[in-house]
Amino acid sequence: MPEHAGELQAINTAWQIAIQEILRMVIRDLYHAGGEEAFLANIKRVEEAAVDSIYSDLRLLGTSEWTEVLVKDKASNFVTTLLTSFAFDRG
Repeated sequence: MPEHAGELQAINTAWQIAIQEILRMVIRDLYHAGGEEAFLANIKRVEEAAVDSIYSDLRLLGTSEWTEVLVKDKASNFVTTLLTSFAFDRG
């Protein structure tokens, strides 16, 4: 079983890295021209909208309420961590 758990962790980490890098490129390209203040405002807007969507629109069929709450909480934390990790590139 440890090999299976390690493989799942590797897959989760790989997905997180891939998504982070895709978002980094998209966000940088979309918001770079408006300056740092606009960049940070847009990041905050995207974060708030994503977290709101997770809590109001996400439905996990075939799971318990506890699992759904846990997944929503973890997804929201991931969104916040990911988006707050982006910094305005002055270059």
